[in-house]
Amino acid sequence: MTTSVSELDAQIAELRRQRDIASLEASKSVQAALVSGKVATLADDLSALVATLSPESVAAQQAGHIINCMRNGKSLIDGEVSRIQTL
Repeated sequence: MTTSVSELDAQIAELRRQRDIASLEASKSVQAALVSGKVATLADDLSALVATLSPESVAAQQAGHIINCMRNGKSLIDGEVSRIQTL
């Protein structure tokens, strides 16, 4: 007997749900790490420094990437934790 595509899709969805629930505590740990210690102020600290750099400098460009990563990463992690908690 073969399994239908819709049955396989349902199994995949259930496995993804289980995987997400299993990763909730680790996701919360990442979330907490992003708001503690030096990491909590890194984007703001770098923003202040970028203002003193030439926009053409590698340091300014890389700091900009780090700032975006820190801010966007935190938002994405927060969203992921919220999504998993609703499962």
